[in-house]
Amino acid sequence: MLKRKYLWIILIVILATALSFYFIYNKGKDEGTGKAEEEIEEFEEEDIEINEAPVKIEKGTVVGMKAGEKEWEIEADKISLAEDRKKTIFEKIKKAVIFKDNEPYLNIQLNKCIADMGSKSMELVGEVVIETKEGDILKGNRFFWNSEEETLASQEPVELIVKENNITADWLTSDVELNKLELQGNVKVTFKIE
Repeated sequence: MLKRKYLWIILIVILATALSFYFIYNKGKDEGTGKAEEEIEEFEEEDIEINEAPVKIEKGTVVGMKAGEKEWEIEADKISLAEDRKKTIFEKIKKAVIFKDNEPYLNIQLNKCIADMGSKSMELVGEVVIETKEGDILKGNRFFWNSEEETLASQEPVELIVKENNITADWLTSDVELNKLELQGNVKVTFKIE
């Protein structure tokens, strides 16, 4: 009978010791996992910088509207929202048009366009070629379309070709028809006389 009591006491001590080790081991494991998850969350929030646009669209067409009419239309293979979320960036542009009286007026070839979706103004960048409905051509590396005033401007050298007549200047401001031109800086005009 005494042996039986000792046997039960030894069994209870072994069971208590085993349970203690089990709980201690699992508690440490749970704390370690929780701590690792906290460290991962902190790392993700503080140490990772994202330099990409928050929204990207592959192949799309965007239309700028003004007073219920089309003002401009851009079709591009890559459209993204800028980091400030106020501007839209168009790259790999297939078609860009500025409208006048709801009809296509200026056809534009360019590498990149940055459009302010609030004001509908645009920055046209990279080997820009603008052709009017009448066939006049304006070339430059960077132009600004002011939606409110409906003007084109460039502070970089430009070239204007009108019916085989050539005009170059360091900077330009013009209306949408390319009729009211203001040219400054090394202006050179070459007329073809028949």
